[in-house]
Amino acid sequence: MAALLCTVVPSAAACTAAAAKTTAKETTAKETAEVETKATASTPSCADGAVRWTSVHRERRLTEVSPVVNVRKDDGRITFHLGPVRNIVPRVGTSDDRVSERQVLAALARHLKWWDVEQLAAPGEESADRRRHPVEVDSLGHAGRFVEAGGVQVVDASFTVTCPGRDVHGSVTTWFGDVSTSLACGVDPRTEEPWIQEAYRLACGPLSP
Repeated sequence: MAALLCTVVPSAAACTAAAAKTTAKETTAKETAEVETKATASTPSCADGAVRWTSVHRERRLTEVSPVVNVRKDDGRITFHLGPVRNIVPRVGTSDDRVSERQVLAALARHLKWWDVEQLAAPGEESADRRRHPVEVDSLGHAGRFVEAGGVQVVDASFTVTCPGRDVHGSVTTWFGDVSTSLACGVDPRTEEPWIQEAYRLACGPLSP
């Protein structure tokens, strides 16, 4: 509270009037702060806003590949040790933090139709953190130079959420599941998916012309 210096005021009434004005100002400031606090607390959320997907791109992406293993016909089961190629980092970005990460991932799971939201990686669940073990494969009597590759399904999408007062825009990257394949060096993978071709180039070398 402001100090009231009345020693220089010739009238006690003047001092009383000054005190009343100060009290009135403090009351007004307090009421204004309370109104602003209530307004902030009652700001409409976007929890019930419809999520409209403007683009959804899904693909398998390479995350691990093994060194080449030379296999003989009588080797039986072969063990491959996979090393990292890339790390898929989930993220949800929006132009308004009223839209939650959970809301976006739940809407994406519904859009993908058969995926439960718990199967989609949330921010903080990076693909490199999942547990990986050596892979055992039966050579089935084949001989040659072989490679094992692994990856995940990745979804990159952009969206708009209808919120009170305006639309909110954002994007999301997530991953789910595991995919794997065995490759034989020297067998052209041109008809295979891009992630398999990438694994071949990294482990076996360039594709033949």
